[in-house]
Amino acid sequence: MKKLLILTIFVGTVLTGCGSTNEAANVGQTQATEPAGNSTTVEQPATGQEEPAEEAPPAVAEEENPADAASPAEQGTASVETKQEYLQKLDEVEESLADLKALNEEGTTVSMNKAAEETYKRWDTALNEIYSELKQQLPDSEMAALKEEQLNWIQQRDETAAKEAAQYEGGTMEGLQYVATQAGVTKERCYELVEEYMK
Repeated sequence: MKKLLILTIFVGTVLTGCGSTNEAANVGQTQATEPAGNSTTVEQPATGQEEPAEEAPPAVAEEENPADAASPAEQGTASVETKQEYLQKLDEVEESLADLKALNEEGTTVSMNKAAEETYKRWDTALNEIYSELKQQLPDSEMAALKEEQLNWIQQRDETAAKEAAQYEGGTMEGLQYVATQAGVTKERCYELVEEYMK
């Protein structure tokens, strides 16, 4: 009888231990998958693009609120906030360019090209974000006109960049001047679109 009782306790202990091991294994699997999931959402480019995702829910909430839709005065207030929000974002893009100062100070064509290309990339990203927002805000007729205007602007941007770069034709500065001009013209266009079209 004692042997049977000891055997039962032993088997129960072993089975309990196995259950704990399986639970530990499951916890380990959960912990292993959580960081992988988190790493996907955490990795964001450091160009201020993270902010639109955070700000989207309040904008949706405002649109769904019947009180906002009913009052033109309140809509005007929301419009000013949106314009101010984008002006702030553009100022933040300008401030973010400080991290490229070291590349420019190196004084080599390669480093200055990298800085110019990154500057252009950041302004172009901002421009695309603004354009996408305007697609949501503007009536179809206004958006069609803006699309045509934007196509003309792209051509003018490239012509302006080519003209500026022509001063250095055949030299190492030609490409740098082209991209730097594109960046400057794109920056101006960002502010122009926000000021003239943003609601």
